[in-house]
Amino acid sequence: MTKIISLENRWIGLLLLFYFFGLLGISFVQYRDLFLPLTPFNLLLTLVVFYKVNEDYSNKFLILSFLIFLIGFSVEAIGVTTGVLFGSYAYGDLFGIKIFETPIMIGVNWLFLALSTYGVVQYFTKKALWLILVPPVLMTSLDFLVEPVAIKLDFWNWENEIIPLQNYLMWFITSIFIHGLIYFFRPKINAKVSFVIIVSQLIFFGVLNLVL
Repeated sequence: MTKIISLENRWIGLLLLFYFFGLLGISFVQYRDLFLPLTPFNLLLTLVVFYKVNEDYSNKFLILSFLIFLIGFSVEAIGVTTGVLFGSYAYGDLFGIKIFETPIMIGVNWLFLALSTYGVVQYFTKKALWLILVPPVLMTSLDFLVEPVAIKLDFWNWENEIIPLQNYLMWFITSIFIHGLIYFFRPKINAKVSFVIIVSQLIFFGVLNLVL
């Protein structure tokens, strides 16, 4: 048991260090160009740490994960190509490889955020209503913090530099659908890594909103 806990803490420590130094690097303009290209690696590392600590590699959980990734990527791809769902926006090049002008890593982002917000709420309650409605509130609130930072760092850009209200509405609606799906599968998600990921994201983007 001690070895398992120790390994868990090592993975979490690695993630926290990466967020900490990433935050420092992006906060100082002279180092920004060195750290911003690591954005795809940051997303992938967050997902890897989640799975390493969560330790659920069952077919059921992997199928759920694939469906979440597919939903998240698909709504973004439709949104980018049509401008109908979230509003008119386009991704920059920092997220890496794109399909339909949509970075593959954006599906990864949806995946670990959905599972982590569910894990946080699941720690407090097992009731369906809260598990389906509260995580989307967390995800939409986080997006509210992310948007100004993303625009300044050229993660993505909105038409006329205006973030439409429908963006947040669509985030909330999509998140409700995803968390309804998660509840249907009823996974038991590690609360510790879920809290670490969500709190790290809130601090990371909260601070960047202040310093950029």
